[in-house]
Amino acid sequence: MALLDDKVPPDEAIDLWREGLTMALYVAVCLLAAVLAVPHGTAHAHAIGIVWGISLGLVLAHLFAFRVSSRLVASGRVRAEDLRSASAQLAGAAAVACVATIPVILAPESREVAWVEATMAVVIAGAGYAVARAGRAGRVRSMVYGLIVVALAGAIALAKNHLAGH
Repeated sequence: MALLDDKVPPDEAIDLWREGLTMALYVAVCLLAAVLAVPHGTAHAHAIGIVWGISLGLVLAHLFAFRVSSRLVASGRVRAEDLRSASAQLAGAAAVACVATIPVILAPESREVAWVEATMAVVIAGAGYAVARAGRAGRVRSMVYGLIVVALAGAIALAKNHLAGH
């Protein structure tokens, strides 16, 4: 990966992975909230619009805020580390948007939204599973942790929708 070439210090490489994964999970939770608010059986164009509209909107808003705040703390300059961090965030968001597009392409139109919901749940639960495995938990405990993580993400998505009046 170009972001993690030999010129990037190991500590920064870890930070870049964290930035990319944080953005990926953030987009996954927001996509989950968006599709939970949509009636099942929604037309194909609407489902693809939700996936890419939410993803691109979040990326643009985040990159705008990131760029302004980066300049604020760096006396008006954009440092190379900031560009690498923004690139990692963009890569994380794009990866989730691409994964969320797969069910829109493969599912029957009447099931697209449900399949996107399930796909985002699997992405989020998979992240929880990976966290537990990285902490040396066994497979069963890691699966339980993944389920807890997806349940919390689902609660956040539902709370987001409730607060927005959906």
